Amino acid sequence: MSETSEPPAGTPAPAPETGRVVVGVDGSPHSFRALDRAADEAYRRGVELEVLCGGSSARRGAYPETEADRERLRQATGQVAAEAAERARKRTPGLTVVATGVSEPAADALVHRSRTAQLTVVGTRGHGGFRGLLLGSVSLRLAAHAAGPLMVVRGEMPEPGATPGETVVGLKWEGATQPVEFGFRTAERSGSPLWVVHCWIYPMLPGVALRLSPKEPSTETRRAEQFVEDTLRPFRERYPNVRLGAEQHQGQAAEHLIKLSEGADMVVLGVRRQQRRLGLQLGPVVHAVLQHAKCSVVLVPVS
Repeated sequence: MSETSEPPAGTPAPAPETGRVVVGVDGSPHSFRALDRAADEAYRRGVELEVLCGGSSARRGAYPETEADRERLRQATGQVAAEAAERARKRTPGLTVVATGVSEPAADALVHRSRTAQLTVVGTRGHGGFRGLLLGSVSLRLAAHAAGPLMVVRGEMPEPGATPGETVVGLKWEGATQPVEFGFRTAERSGSPLWVVHCWIYPMLPGVALRLSPKEPSTETRRAEQFVEDTLRPFRERYPNVRLGAEQHQGQAAEHLIKLSEGADMVVLGVRRQQRRLGLQLGPVVHAVLQHAKCSVVLVPVS
């Protein structure tokens, strides 16, 4: 299925939202890219931006960390946060920006703030010492533990005033509509087109690599089309101003989503974090998209 719908003229703009956007910075170029994106997101929402810099003690000796150590660390991280906050104010005049420096590790501080933030934003480390290892430890920790929507900033930043790329939403579970809601609200705010995709594959025989050939080739296709249509129907009515397109795709989800990320503004995915022996882990599709998408990725927790 592939379809688009144009918004009717004269639809009123949404009212300002409540809450805040939180971004983690550490003075590196990739954190400044996350800061710029977070400032833009906060401005679109009409909410406050909190710029947070965290750290961890360098002490590894036999002596415990003292309050004086923690205070020096807070001062150092506070300076980094203050300089980053000033950059955000210059980028988006009129935006309320709060700088926060803490002594606790950045990942812990951001996980805590994600419980009440409208959106948490972090950058990626970029190409590191290992081929294909693109996410830093803070990004991975947040991806596994953030309690609210998390944006991992990737790709090139659009020029100010440029036409926004598509917002792509991956639709997986029946009833888990939080990512769809996030995508519609984002598209309504930014004016970007919205593309919702549901990927599926035929079941496999146990222990055999060959896929089953369906008795009726169109049965699964029709089922997937109906799933997409049923999911989107209430959102069409609530967000008539959004330019919407949708498809069902037979094939591997990660591969197709990464392809769609080329030229997109963001890819939005739902996450059901799985508790395993080594702790909370991300599914293979989410992990692959985080590592290889050409644009920013937003993870939205679903129940």
